Amino acid sequence: MLDEIKKIQGINHNEFDYMINTWIEAAKLDLKSVGIVDTLVDNPDSLLKSAIIMYVLSQLDVQNAQLYANSYFLTKDALRHTKEYIEANAYFPTQNEENDSDGV
Repeated sequence: MLDEIKKIQGINHNEFDYMINTWIEAAKLDLKSVGIVDTLVDNPDSLLKSAIIMYVLSQLDVQNAQLYANSYFLTKDALRHTKEYIEANAYFPTQNEENDSDGV
């Protein structure tokens, strides 16, 4: 994935490899934190790979950061609502339950 991201950004040196790899790992941890199956994140299909790349580009591409961030968050939200991608025991409160816990 590192080489793909570097190609997208036109990076032809290794100066940013450590940081890009850090962002790749951060994206994977973020996806896992919302209940995406660990083994799928560790061996991503095209949709998960695209989400990870969007996350990294939101950090790397200053001019288009917001565009990539929005795309990542929309994709992540869709993934966490797709049963093929979520952990069997993952629990996500409904909006009403979230409001109830806020004391509303």
